[in-house]
Amino acid sequence: MLIPPDPPSKSNTPSSSENTTGYNSEEIDAVKYPESTCTSDNSEVDEYIKDKEDDQDALKSKGAEDPEDSPFEVVRSAVSNTDVPDMPSMTFRTHVLGIFFVCLISFVNQFYWERDNPIALNLLIVQLLCYPMGVAMAWGLPKRTWNLFGYKWTMNPGEFTIKEHVLISLMSNASAFMALTVDIFAVLRLYYNPSFPLWAALLLLLSGQMFAYALAGLSRALLVLPAPMIWPSSLINASLFRTFHERQDHNAETTPEHAVPDVTSTPHARQRWQWRWRRGSFSKITRTRFFWVCFICSFVWYFIPGYFLQMLSTVSLLCLVAPNNQLANMIGDGKQGLGVLAFSLDWSVFSNAFLQSPIATPFWAACNLFVGFVLVFWVALPVAYFKNLWGSATLPLYSMDVFTTNGTRYDISKVMRDGVFDSQAYDNYSPLRMSLEFSWVYGIGFAALMSILVHIGIYNGKEIITRLRETKAKHDDIHGKLITSYPSVKAWWYMVLLIASCATGIGVGIGAGIGVPWWGYMLSFAIAIVLVIPVGIIQAISNRQPGLSLVAELLSGVVLQGIPTGYSILKLYGHGSLAQALSYAQDMKLAHYMKIPPRHVMIYQLVGIVVSVIIQTCLFFWLIDRIPDMCRPEGYPWVCRSTNLVYSASIIWNLIGPMKVFGEGSPYSPLLWGFLFGLVLPIPVYYLQRRFPNQTWLQHVYVPVILSGIVGLPPMPSVDFPMWFLFGFVFNFIIHRYWHAWWQKYNFTLSAGLDSGLALSGILQFLALAQNGLKLDWWGNQVDRQCTLSKKPWISP
Repeated sequence: MLIPPDPPSKSNTPSSSENTTGYNSEEIDAVKYPESTCTSDNSEVDEYIKDKEDDQDALKSKGAEDPEDSPFEVVRSAVSNTDVPDMPSMTFRTHVLGIFFVCLISFVNQFYWERDNPIALNLLIVQLLCYPMGVAMAWGLPKRTWNLFGYKWTMNPGEFTIKEHVLISLMSNASAFMALTVDIFAVLRLYYNPSFPLWAALLLLLSGQMFAYALAGLSRALLVLPAPMIWPSSLINASLFRTFHERQDHNAETTPEHAVPDVTSTPHARQRWQWRWRRGSFSKITRTRFFWVCFICSFVWYFIPGYFLQMLSTVSLLCLVAPNNQLANMIGDGKQGLGVLAFSLDWSVFSNAFLQSPIATPFWAACNLFVGFVLVFWVALPVAYFKNLWGSATLPLYSMDVFTTNGTRYDISKVMRDGVFDSQAYDNYSPLRMSLEFSWVYGIGFAALMSILVHIGIYNGKEIITRLRETKAKHDDIHGKLITSYPSVKAWWYMVLLIASCATGIGVGIGAGIGVPWWGYMLSFAIAIVLVIPVGIIQAISNRQPGLSLVAELLSGVVLQGIPTGYSILKLYGHGSLAQALSYAQDMKLAHYMKIPPRHVMIYQLVGIVVSVIIQTCLFFWLIDRIPDMCRPEGYPWVCRSTNLVYSASIIWNLIGPMKVFGEGSPYSPLLWGFLFGLVLPIPVYYLQRRFPNQTWLQHVYVPVILSGIVGLPPMPSVDFPMWFLFGFVFNFIIHRYWHAWWQKYNFTLSAGLDSGLALSGILQFLALAQNGLKLDWWGNQVDRQCTLSKKPWISP
């Protein structure tokens, strides 16, 4: 396990003297990014776990070694070993707030997903906003008890409880990443079958999510109940929930000297660097009030780059200085070029859905990502491109489209007959070509897949083996015993749901004429069923999830080659459902830690899934019908970057197939060496970290994260990465180091406020202005005229 920077001293943590705000945490600085779907970056968990393990002696002094507690130190320090069985969980408040946040997140995430700079609201925003809303409802709702056909209920059972807070968050989190799956049906509707019906998309997406949930439920005995399956990210969320609800000493006071960490060695230097954190100053603004200040500022400001002056979203300085110089255009374009010296004044660029909020990523992890970006995108790519590697200079520098050998866009109708691939027509037409960066993404993706497997083996292998051996011995820890006081969910309920979802998927897919044979669906189901346990065990123990997307793409390309729509089915059930199943399992573990009745969890998660599927699918189909030229450059800002990437991938992997694209005789065959590269690279890094343990910077070198730094390009605009890193550098390095008390109190609230304000502002602009034809057509909104030469190839074909 890599050792992150030492956490700040507890003596420097402000006391929670402002409990009225609801943000009275002494550990909020440990919360980095509690995502439901874990990736290869587990840096926030490593830092959190290290911080908790450092408190071992204190925990022992408090009786943490009691046999009726978790056998794992990190769990003992984050999760309570007690329960209040009569604490309200499923209440009127959870119904209202749960449905509200599901609708909010589903609508906002899908609405922005197809825009040029997508954003994504996540679990952290729900956790932050839900608490003051729940407290307000507990204060304002009537406490009268109603009798409805013998069933007694009340709007207000008393204080807003931690179990209500968790249930609302789990319900909304079921919808947080559904937009990724909607892309599959967007491709079917836009490119393969314009008459693809809404009802088919709804039922297929619903069957995919229900299949995923049933898979998670059936895996519960192996992935959720055993104590060794700790799911480290759930510990961060559990700790955050406890800091909201477990009151501390209201009379505790923090002296000015303790309000800011001691960052220098002398009093004079400390006075010079420390921000004046004094009573009567900005420090008295509550987090709730600070959130609304950020919300309003973000809401108002986004009218500038979102409506009045859209060129501020991406300002390419080199293009403005030398508009007629093609080299300057290609290097400086922040959309279709390298993005050198490009910048943005649009928060949706800083906090984009591809990289998530820069505030939520630890700085050392951001450095790993940015190093990968610089080495590949700003160093290796231009050298290889301008040297015409693989004939790449006859194609655009940066594009997610696929091309013929003469540089024109690939026309799939020329290589298809009756909806399937025609090999003879392909030979007569043209081999497929990609932009150099697009092709490198796959090669680096191969390396990233292998590197995370090797990294897990050498860094976490012993731990995984130990935990697996302990599973039977430590199955019934205190949390497992306490949860048995609630009625369990029967295994046959999940089995019925699994069978029904599979049957629905096959029936609807064949009935809608997608073109995939029945055995293609069965293969997709089998991939998820076979992999959910081994991949889930790895993630539950190490918090790292091996790359699943490439696995599904490789299998679909080999087995369903020639059927482009097969990509959609394999991605839906083989990859999407597997990733969602692990997300649901992780949420079940959080509910297990927080002692939420399992049947309440099932009800709320299923309702969240159904509501989000309906909202996101209907919204996308409505947008297609309402927006001219959607998912095309002419439809800016509705350019659908992710959807177009999925379309290109369906051509590469399923229509033409990996054997032709990456096989012998193809210019892209050297990319297969990425598997070997990823297999070997983590080993010398591991050796050097053990050989030089005192080299702090070396301990933060994380090969899978460095390799993943370039995988999102495309579809992400090139300007996003440096802007994202710049903001993270300011807040997670400078402010975190020199104004830590401010960072600790307001950092995540700032991110939540800016994201929320931008989301509402963009929706209002679309509904009130764009849909009524109120568009400003002037040079400040002609975003495609900054770098007119960047899309042209360097060498004419």
